[in-house]
Amino acid sequence: MAARTRILLVDDERYVRDSLVELLSIEGYACAAAGSMPEALELLGSFAPAVVLTDLSMPSGDGLELLAAIRRAGSHVPVVLMTGVGTVRDAVAAIQGGAYDFLQKPVDASQLRLVLRRAVEHQELVREVRNLREVARPGGGRELVGGSAAMARVRQLIEQVAATDATVLVTGESGTGKELVAEHLHLRSARARKPLVRVNCAAIPTTLFESEFFGHRRGAFSGAVADRTGRFAEAEGGTIVLDEIGTLPGEMQAKLLRVLENGEYQVVGESRTRVSDARVIALTNEALAERVQKGEFRADLYYRLAVFPIAMPPLRAHREDIPEIAVALLGTTLARIGGFGPGAVEVLASHDWPGNVRELRNLLERAAIVGGNGPLDAGLLRALIEPALAGTAPVSALSGGDDFHLRHNLDALEKQLLQRALEKCEGRKKDAAALLGIDARNMGYYLRKHGLSESPPRG
Repeated sequence: MAARTRILLVDDERYVRDSLVELLSIEGYACAAAGSMPEALELLGSFAPAVVLTDLSMPSGDGLELLAAIRRAGSHVPVVLMTGVGTVRDAVAAIQGGAYDFLQKPVDASQLRLVLRRAVEHQELVREVRNLREVARPGGGRELVGGSAAMARVRQLIEQVAATDATVLVTGESGTGKELVAEHLHLRSARARKPLVRVNCAAIPTTLFESEFFGHRRGAFSGAVADRTGRFAEAEGGTIVLDEIGTLPGEMQAKLLRVLENGEYQVVGESRTRVSDARVIALTNEALAERVQKGEFRADLYYRLAVFPIAMPPLRAHREDIPEIAVALLGTTLARIGGFGPGAVEVLASHDWPGNVRELRNLLERAAIVGGNGPLDAGLLRALIEPALAGTAPVSALSGGDDFHLRHNLDALEKQLLQRALEKCEGRKKDAAALLGIDARNMGYYLRKHGLSESPPRG
């Protein structure tokens, strides 16, 4: 399970801290709260947040001082400032000081969600840019791996269209690498030195669509305490990637179509029309052509997006690439653990991988952790894959009706793995422990924990 995104919240008012921590926890964030600037700086190193959300006015040092101290400490974490008495001067000072964004109290929950999501995406893109620069160099990583005819066709299409400004629609199942195709298209274009901006269309509320895409002026609507640059303006001269384009409601589709047709858009609260110079790449795991037939997606928008379609093949359609992809995904870890054991690659190649490369990557990471320092064993890989296959049943089937209770479902899966390992090893606990990747001395603990016999019958 992926770690939750960490938010460091700084506010001298306990009630505000508690309320925001509760809201952010419901949203799935891991929160640490500080009531002063010194406390926040102490937590910065140990907690390692993805975003800092801080009050502007505090007795122990205001938000701008905290921002400056964070930058002096060498951290580039995005800082979002909040104030109950927002002014243009505050907003300008915050942005000039290096703040990512500025919110007015009482904080609107929808706006907070969107700003934090954007800040996290910003950090991810900063990291990706570093990786992309490595890709651009000879011998760089993050390449589209695989020598199959299917992957050769994808690379050929990228080379054909990358140098143009044509809109590209990249389709394919989740986990096939659509984002990587978008990155390669950007890097191989004349826009490579300009911004690559990614927008998750599924995460944008309808009420904030125009503000998010096109920007707004201060005072354009309630809560607009400062000017905001839209995503199309951020991508000026570069590339904007519209992820999960199929999730856009009809009203948003119409507004997006205008930009795609002639590049024109208006900043909310501004009368003049602007013209965008951003290349558009859209990604979707949905069958948009079928949705057009059903009237669920605008035909004119679909044809405008699909000027040059690229379809990413599912992993099961080019199984011959799995060994090469697995080696690339594990990278230096593979040398450390001693490679693949006998039959391990065959186990990987025999699975259908409904989650595609993403599922393969997650399983390999899990296997490398569970397997310790030895080569990846075929039995271990099979034991990790089989519960995933069983997992296509409802989650409640694992825990006996506990629905999505995380701890109970993990316990149920752990017990299932123990039983499978013991059956496979005919009750030999030492062998079962080796298969599970745990110390044999701890086997008794797991058996007692799940009410299994200390001496399970053989056969």
